Amino acid sequence: MNLFVINRHAGNGNGQHVWTDIEPRYRKLGIPYAACVSTTPEQAEEQVKAHLVTYPYADVIVIGGDGTIHRMLPLLAGTHATLGIIPAGSGNDTARGFGIPSEPIGALEVMLAGERRLIDLIKAHDRWTLTAIANGFDAAVADIVNRSVYKRWCNLLKIGPVAYLIGIIHMLFTYRPTNVEINIDGEKSQYRNVWLTAISNVNSYGGGIRICPAARADDGKLDICIVHNCSRFTFIRLLPTVFSGKHVKLRYVAMKRGSIIDVKSSQSIVSIGDGERIGTTPFTACIHPGKLNIYAPYVDSK
Repeated sequence: MNLFVINRHAGNGNGQHVWTDIEPRYRKLGIPYAACVSTTPEQAEEQVKAHLVTYPYADVIVIGGDGTIHRMLPLLAGTHATLGIIPAGSGNDTARGFGIPSEPIGALEVMLAGERRLIDLIKAHDRWTLTAIANGFDAAVADIVNRSVYKRWCNLLKIGPVAYLIGIIHMLFTYRPTNVEINIDGEKSQYRNVWLTAISNVNSYGGGIRICPAARADDGKLDICIVHNCSRFTFIRLLPTVFSGKHVKLRYVAMKRGSIIDVKSSQSIVSIGDGERIGTTPFTACIHPGKLNIYAPYVDSK
């Protein structure tokens, strides 16, 4: 029996609206299902855990945002269950990173097509992460937006991305870069005046930023982008290029790949995984191949 996990508060109530639209359509298919309409993350976790004891091969379909999906990872990693995503949050970076339609019916159709993919997960700060771990400027933006009042208002007005634009503008004037040491599979490198260090399992995050264009969630590798040794003005000029992926050719950007990545910084900086605060530097990120089953459009690996 499949299980729908509905975060009724996702996107300031959008989760409940999406479920109201999806449920009658799914019911007509005659597929047995149960629903967990959660008011707290802990409540959802307990119900999913109990459901998987009885139905270990179930589809667990999350109607919510990146935070709800992130909380499901410890329950699903390494199991026979399959994660389905129907985006209903403010950012929906996970859905975007896997090419899942933002429109609920389109996302449901992807799941119903039965296109299961076995993908990798990142382990860092003793937690699983699906999409990317941001450190530095972009993490500071996500952190301040998540704690802001204006995020709620932007979601209510259905202009969620505007909240992140406000956060970016704020951080452009206040963020101070730091020196970072990166150790990738035993090879150390030093970087000065680092603005951001993004460790990615997919090719985009943060509202469509193509931070690691070559990243794939099924190749057993982590991709890392380091923006370093540039002035504030140069960094501002660089920002628009990350939406197209052209930043990878700039001399201020280092692109690396590996399986185990250690990150140390001269000052403690926040780590954001799947849009959620998961810790601070220093930390180690490891790739765990084939750790999660997910419904997503098929991508040819050739």
